[in-house]
Amino acid sequence: MRAYAATSTAIPDTYALDMPDLFPTWAVVLADGEELPAGRILNDGGQLYRVVQAVTPQEEMPPHDDGMLAIYRPIDREHAGTADDPIPWVYGMDCHAGKHYSYNGKVYKVAEGGDMIPCTWPPDSPGMWQWVEV
Repeated sequence: MRAYAATSTAIPDTYALDMPDLFPTWAVVLADGEELPAGRILNDGGQLYRVVQAVTPQEEMPPHDDGMLAIYRPIDREHAGTADDPIPWVYGMDCHAGKHYSYNGKVYKVAEGGDMIPCTWPPDSPGMWQWVEV
């Protein structure tokens, strides 16, 4: 199963989140030095990322780093995106108008017309009209 998870590009996010330890870590893919195809999943410090476009990992460009969202996107458990079931905000995730997100113990809604794809602004960022505290 580990070999399949390490090489598959077709595992749905919901399944991946149930087996995060089966995916190769950032240290492993970096040491391997081989190109990762789009769709591959890796584990960077407990956060799963899906490769968006083929890439050969480089030490100075980890998935969690600024500017890497065109290559790696964080995977999170699915939530309804309502005020009662907000989506936990993760740097670099896609945030859509009308959906609710939780951050630092508060719930925020993305304003109409405020899609942020990818979102690099935490919900408590000053002056961001896209985020409305609920």
